[in-house]
Amino acid sequence: MLAFGSQKLSFSVGARIFHEGQPTDGGFVVISGEIELLQARNGMEIVVDVYRSGDLIGEMAVLTSNKRVGTAVVVEDCQLMKITRSAMHRILEEYPELAYGLQKKITDSVTSFSRGLEPVGKKMRRSDNS
Repeated sequence: MLAFGSQKLSFSVGARIFHEGQPTDGGFVVISGEIELLQARNGMEIVVDVYRSGDLIGEMAVLTSNKRVGTAVVVEDCQLMKITRSAMHRILEEYPELAYGLQKKITDSVTSFSRGLEPVGKKMRRSDNS
């Protein structure tokens, strides 16, 4: 079902698959290659995640409409399978056991994001006390 509801794409080194702030229309499964997710911080782009074969990029984007949290850049020629939101909804209806794995991936992402915010919160509390 995933094969019928997805599109296979190929990208070369240096290609930008999507850009930070763009509206989402689905996610990507990495078939081969390597992709870095960059975020703009203090006028620079920093690597916040790396995706390799078998990884899902944009786990929230396959469930709900939002904006891309970073820019995906190919660092090793890759093949991806693009999964639209509507295809993912059909797959989850048909195979509800897959929802557990997706929920775990989302939970891990949110936990990682929260940990990344801890230093920001500490810095803001210090500046409020000044």
